[in-house]
Amino acid sequence: MSTSGTYNFSMDIDEVIQEAMEMIGGEQTLGHDPKSARRSINLLLQDWQNRGVLLWSTDTTVVTVSVSVTAYELTSSTLDVLEAVVNLSSTDIQLDRISMEEYLKIPRKSQTGRPTQYAIRRGRTNPTMYIWPVPDSANYTVKLEKVRYLQDVNKSAVQIADISRRFLPCLPAGLAYFMSLKRPGITENRVAFLKGEYEERLTRAMDEDRERSSIRIIPRLNLV
Repeated sequence: MSTSGTYNFSMDIDEVIQEAMEMIGGEQTLGHDPKSARRSINLLLQDWQNRGVLLWSTDTTVVTVSVSVTAYELTSSTLDVLEAVVNLSSTDIQLDRISMEEYLKIPRKSQTGRPTQYAIRRGRTNPTMYIWPVPDSANYTVKLEKVRYLQDVNKSAVQIADISRRFLPCLPAGLAYFMSLKRPGITENRVAFLKGEYEERLTRAMDEDRERSSIRIIPRLNLV
């Protein structure tokens, strides 16, 4: 006997839905179930991003800044920004993130120079990045380590969810719980069991989906 020698296990959306329905149990239903399930999967993925940063949803992007321009609208796929650096002559210099309230209190927002700070206004759609001081040269670029939204699920066949393989056990379990809330004839005990199973799987996955680097925390002391 030998092992497969492959490392590419995945599940398309049809298989995720089938696995979830089998977990729910009871009578098989058809009709609008696939459409309802895809809607629940999209809501489920949004809920995951509300719980924390998913490592595979981060990437680095470059924003070209212009002289005397203060605000830059980021792409619609951007959820938030984790870190930012300004690049000049192939040298990266970290920018400090401040809140929009702190940015509002800056007396001279038109002051020019090398940018040292940035703020993110997270609106209903695209986030907007504000930088200060305003660039005094067109030679700067800003690199962002951003978090992007997970891609939509809009087909059942020949499509997979935009998730890491590490989270495959969570997806059908979460879908089973979400669908059990909508499916008639499912007892409260069964719903509670599915919720507990889903949360347990998700907790394990979120605990594993983390950076392995050491973190050093240094308190900032304001001495008068």
